[in-house]
Amino acid sequence: MDNIKQIILQEENEARYSRKHIDKYIQQEIADSTFMQDKIVQGVDLIQNYLGKSYYESKNRRLAQIVSLDLTELVTNLFIGIAYFQIPELFTSATAQLSGRLGLSDRKEAITTVAEILAVLCMTDAFDIDKKDRLSSLMLTSRIPLSKELLHYVENSLYLPPMVCVPNELTNNYSSGYLTHNDSLVLGTGNHHDGDLCLDVLNTINSVVLKLDTEFLSTIEEEPTFELDNQEKIDNWTRFKKQSYNFYSLIANQGNEFYLTNKVDKRGRIYSQGYHINTQGTSFKKAMIDLAHEELIEGVPTI
Repeated sequence: MDNIKQIILQEENEARYSRKHIDKYIQQEIADSTFMQDKIVQGVDLIQNYLGKSYYESKNRRLAQIVSLDLTELVTNLFIGIAYFQIPELFTSATAQLSGRLGLSDRKEAITTVAEILAVLCMTDAFDIDKKDRLSSLMLTSRIPLSKELLHYVENSLYLPPMVCVPNELTNNYSSGYLTHNDSLVLGTGNHHDGDLCLDVLNTINSVVLKLDTEFLSTIEEEPTFELDNQEKIDNWTRFKKQSYNFYSLIANQGNEFYLTNKVDKRGRIYSQGYHINTQGTSFKKAMIDLAHEELIEGVPTI
């Protein structure tokens, strides 16, 4: 049984790093901003004008699904998602990430439609869509004003750290082990189902308590596994490395005992969840993690 301190720390970590919570913080700051409320009104007008025109047959069918939506809610929801792109994001990646906010059942149609809507909403100047030169890829960058504290949360929002208390028991296919939110246990958009999953196996793996090898982390520096042959790769690696060591410090300072939650893909293969701290990561990531409760192995034959 975890003590109250670890449970409180875990709740604080989830409130700080989970997008399910940060969405609400962004929504509140947008609601409190006269600047952003004007952008929402402008965005709704732009989309209404866009939807009021006739296009080719398949596009008209796609857009017909948007007409019935609350456009103010739609624009607000897209702006919340766009606010996460504080540094340039590939436009193709941004559209894929934002497509789920449309609520359309067909993934491909959702991505195509959100790409068109973003091109329209870009006229509000709430974000930029541009590229460095003719041969570069399109990039999307948010211009939505956020507080410094929220910007820090957004920077790390993609990556929940491991749990510092025992995960909740998984009781159905839409549960996560985390204290304040649930999620599908089946990886991949559109793959969720309510069929049989080996929840007992996932619960067993989730309950294994781990720790960081702080001596290893203090003596061996993490190095990239790829060539840093351009400035973009250098910047991405620098940012990732800084985030990683921040999370190492977080876990170490919160008792250096943690649990990784696990999910399955549609073939039933198990994957531990975690980006900066993960037993299925690079050689460095694997080497820095130990079992928290160490035992001597006996009966192993010697060579």
